[in-house]
Amino acid sequence: MLLSSMKVAIIEDEKREQEVLRAYFSRLEDVDEVITSLRFFNTGDDFLDEFEFGKFDLILMDIDLNSRINGIETSQRLRKIDDQVILIFMTNLAQYAIEGYKVKAFDYIVKPISYFDFSQRMKIIYQHVQERVVQKIIIPNSDAKMVVNIKDIYYVEVNNHSLIYHTANGNIVSSGTLKQALNELGKYHFAQCNNCYLVNLAYVMEVNGYEVMVKGENLLISHPRKKAFLQELSRYLGQ
Repeated sequence: MLLSSMKVAIIEDEKREQEVLRAYFSRLEDVDEVITSLRFFNTGDDFLDEFEFGKFDLILMDIDLNSRINGIETSQRLRKIDDQVILIFMTNLAQYAIEGYKVKAFDYIVKPISYFDFSQRMKIIYQHVQERVVQKIIIPNSDAKMVVNIKDIYYVEVNNHSLIYHTANGNIVSSGTLKQALNELGKYHFAQCNNCYLVNLAYVMEVNGYEVMVKGENLLISHPRKKAFLQELSRYLGQ
C-alpha cells in the first residue's frame, strides 16, 4: 500500500482545478488503496477560519488565489499557527514558487498538474508523514488506561500528588510526579514553567512577565525557571 490515511486541505478557487485534484486523489485511492480525507477551501480566509494546529497532514495551496489574501499571505498566517504541517504550493508560474521557501514550503507543483507528477510527489510526502506518526502515551487512571495523542496534551498539572493532563478531549487524572511526566514528555517540546506545570510549547500563545498563556489559560512562570523556560520556548520557535 502506498499511503495510509492523510488529512488534506486544498486551497484552490478554480472549480476545474478542484475537480482535477479530487479525481487524482480518487485514482490514487483506487490504485494504491490510499485513504484520504479531503477538505476544499475557496479562499485563504475560509481556510484560516477553520485551521488549527495539527488539523491537517498536508496543505495544497494555490499561490494565485483570487481573494482578499493570496496563497503566500495565507501561508504566512498558517505558519504562525502550525510550523510543522507539510505545505505544497500550486502555481501557474514557476518563478512564484521561490516565495514558498520563505514559509517553509515542502515543494511546489506547476500547473497544469499531471497525474504522474502528482502521484510521485504523494509518495515522497507519505514518507515524511510516516516519519511524523502520531506519538501516543498511555495514561493510567482509576478507571482504565487511556491512550492519548501527545499533540493533544496542552499542559500537565500536579495537584495533591496527582497528575492532571489537560487535553483537547478533557482532563485526565493520574498518579505520578511532574518529574516523571517531564521524563516522558520532555523530548516532545514540553517545558516546565514552575513546580506545578509542564507546558506543551506548541500551545503557548503569549508570555507576559511571569505568566504564560497556554490555550487561553494563564499559568505562572516561577522566577527560578523563567530563563530556562524562555530559552526552551525560543529554541522551539526557532526550529
